This record gives sequence, structure tokens and C-alpha cells, in this order.
Amino acid sequence: MPLSVLLLVLNILLNVPAQAITPPWQQAARLPVTGEVTFYAPGVMESVYHIRLERAQVPYCDRPACVGYIATLRPGDLGRKVWLQLPGGEVEGPFLVVDYAAANDFTRLARRGLIAEVDNMTARRWKMKGPLYGVTMLAQPVKHRTLFPLILRGSR
Repeated sequence: MPLSVLLLVLNILLNVPAQAITPPWQQAARLPVTGEVTFYAPGVMESVYHIRLERAQVPYCDRPACVGYIATLRPGDLGRKVWLQLPGGEVEGPFLVVDYAAANDFTRLARRGLIAEVDNMTARRWKMKGPLYGVTMLAQPVKHRTLFPLILRGSR
């Protein structure tokens, strides 16, 4: 087999085309999704929020109505409210999606397993020093069922 053919086959096998990742970049993420979360530098996410607010690209949702702001990978998420479930099970939210990844960064970040970046205030509250793995992004808060004690006949 010629070297050029071998290189072509390796390139096809090792590089997943962007359209293979579903849904496509411009659409909203299908939730729930679990992966890596990183964070923005201090003040950056808040600046992005105010610019998007001025341009009427996101709804008003200041703290404490929204606990924070996040960036996801997709422009279809912009203005969406999501909840984040930490690896220990604690759920926080809503977070307002105020930013998203550039189209040319989407495939690389999706392959890496990144699902979101949080504002710096949230990162400090969570004591993040680097990426946080195993975070689940939810479309709504987890609803816990109330369990009632089981009373058997003859037991009291």
C-alpha cells in the first residue's frame, strides 16, 4: 500500500468530521449531558452577559435569580437556563447561558469532553483550581420524590 493511501486512511480514521457530532454546532445541546467544566477569568463572563443583554440576545437574569452565567459549546443554547449537577450530586442553578464556543473550536472542545465554562464567581465558590470533571448539565432542576414511610398492617 502506498504511503499516501495509508496516510489518507489514518487521517480519516483519526479525524471525526464536525458533522458527525450531533446535534450540529448551531443547535441547542441535548440535555442532560455530562462532561468537563472550566471557568472564565474574573469579570469576563459578566462583561459578556452585559453586552448580550444590551443587544437583547439574552433575557435579564441577574443574581440571585440566576446563580451564575455559563458558556456552552453551541449558539443554540444562548439565553437558555440550565442547572449543573456537581460530581457529588449537589445541583445548582439556574445558570444563564450567555456565551458559546467559536465554530472552529467546537469539534476540538466536544472531543475533549468540555460541556461548559462557568463564571469566575462560581469557580471560586466551588473552589476550582482547574477543570472539574463529571458535571452534568440539566434542562431543569432534579425533582426529588417524597417518600412516605411504609406502614404494614399489624405494625405500630
